[in-house]
Amino acid sequence: MGIYKHIEDVPPRSRLERFDSRYKQTDVWVAFASTRNSEFDSAHYAATIRKAGSSFKLHMRDRGRHHALAHPADIESWLVELAETRTLNTVYSEYWVRIEEFYRWLQRHSAHPHVYNPAWMAAASYPTADAMWKRKMRHQTAGEE
Repeated sequence: MGIYKHIEDVPPRSRLERFDSRYKQTDVWVAFASTRNSEFDSAHYAATIRKAGSSFKLHMRDRGRHHALAHPADIESWLVELAETRTLNTVYSEYWVRIEEFYRWLQRHSAHPHVYNPAWMAAASYPTADAMWKRKMRHQTAGEE
């Protein structure tokens, strides 16, 4: 799950909200998605990247925060909102996996200051994200990921 399990464990200098000015007017999701497009990707995969990105960016805009700078509570509220009109399986397979992938991508790129994954932190602190994490663990145990 990473070095930091809860947002309170992250030193203030490393918290994502500190980097707001760095991300203004930048659509990081587009950069992420462009690294995912290849001739080997399925149409379904590309569709979930677009759908999850559109949904998450709108959610974060409504919360007054950049989509690359989510707080764990933002992830949970997004998942809860999605689960109101979708099954948990759909929320997991078409949304959770993409937001988790997005933040893993940010963590791995030195151009981004991401030292923690807010999706993983949400799983450690909130029930809907925890349900997504448990689903992920079941899939990994079954060899599906």
